This record gives sequence, structure tokens and C-alpha cells, in this order.
Amino acid sequence: MQKEILNTTSALDMLSGETELYKMLIDAFLNDSPSNLDAIDDLIKDGKNEEARAYSHKIKGSASQIGAEQLAFALQYLEDGLKGNMTADVSALSKNAGYVYSKTIAFVNDYRKKL
Repeated sequence: MQKEILNTTSALDMLSGETELYKMLIDAFLNDSPSNLDAIDDLIKDGKNEEARAYSHKIKGSASQIGAEQLAFALQYLEDGLKGNMTADVSALSKNAGYVYSKTIAFVNDYRKKL
């Protein structure tokens, strides 16, 4: 099943249709996530994979709350790589998460303006 950039239907279902709460979650995501994503890259460069994994987990949770499925999926792969659960280039996983993040932020910003 293909993951959506922003699955608002799923997110609103989890929130029992509370659109005001959804707006607040989107705003929090837009305000908090950029600094956290930058922190992940810095931590990986410094070899602090466990701390990077914790930040990745935090952003993944926020992404899931608003229905940002592709980002949550990319961050899950990054988290798995940081845990050592897969043989993957963590730097490449981080770069991919950054790409998906940029795409998601643009989409979420446009969506938020319409609310």
C-alpha cells in the first residue's frame, strides 16, 4: 500500500474529527521538526547514533500524529538503521529522510494555509 504525504482522513479519524486539535498538531509539527531534523544530522556526524535515533523517533511520532505517512516511514527506516537492525548506510537513510521531510513540509504548509 502506497504511503501518502499527508493522510488527513486517517489523522482526523485518530482525533475523532477534532479539526482544531489537528490544526494545533500541524502547527507544533511545523514549528518543532526543523530543528530536530538538523539535530539528527549533527548527531550522526558526531557518531551519537542513539541520540539521533531518539530524535528520529520523536519526529516520527509527530509525523504519524498528523498523518505524514511517507515521512514516518522514512524515519522508521532511519531509526532502524541507527539501531543497527539493518545493514544500511545511515547517512543515506538520513539524506532520504531529509528529502521526504522537505517534501512533506511544503505539502503541510500548503495544506495548513487552507484550514
